[in-house]
Amino acid sequence: MFLRQIVEDRMLFAVLTAPALVAVLFRFGAPRLEAWLCLYYDRTAVLSGYYRLFDLFLAGMTPFFFSFASSMVMLTEYDESIAKYTAVTPVGKRGYVVSRLVFPAAISFLYSLLLMFFFTLSVWPAALLLAACALSCLFSMIVCLLVVAFSHNRVEGLAIYKLSGMILLGLFIPFFLRSGVQYLFSFLPSFWLGKLCLEEGVWTVIPALLSAALWLWPLYGKFEAKFS
Repeated sequence: MFLRQIVEDRMLFAVLTAPALVAVLFRFGAPRLEAWLCLYYDRTAVLSGYYRLFDLFLAGMTPFFFSFASSMVMLTEYDESIAKYTAVTPVGKRGYVVSRLVFPAAISFLYSLLLMFFFTLSVWPAALLLAACALSCLFSMIVCLLVVAFSHNRVEGLAIYKLSGMILLGLFIPFFLRSGVQYLFSFLPSFWLGKLCLEEGVWTVIPALLSAALWLWPLYGKFEAKFS
């Protein structure tokens, strides 16, 4: 039912095809742009030092778009009181949460892995690739809960979703701020994902999970209260 709702909604279906289009653009457009910039500025490298960031943005963007589709479906069901009716069926509240929150994250994980396998610009160790995709999917659940918890309809949800893009800002910080100032953004889970992929330090997984939990716990409480 969830997948059918997405396929029948042209906007949501287009959103889920966007990551593949961006992957193609990055994979074939970035090297050509790099060659042109190097020729224009007479340098040996301009963008190549940030290829890992291009890949990381792709890994984060894919589940981010899936979270948008899921949140729009849930807001529609909230408007039509379908969500509350579902809670008293055999599916139950837990089944509803799994189907609308966990299931899209799991699908986006596979989708993200597939895109990263074929379209990355840099070389990724297998463990790092899996960790980046898994953490991106976890963070997408934060976005989904944020949109649904604070919106009453799809119009409000779209506005909040655009603002929630700030959560992905943390991906860029470690690449451009090398001083201790960067830790001012440590409350963003994506910041730790950026550090993980830049420094390949396993220790960053722990603060990434802790910061994600600090976001998920209150947001899920508000989400559950709204749908009760």
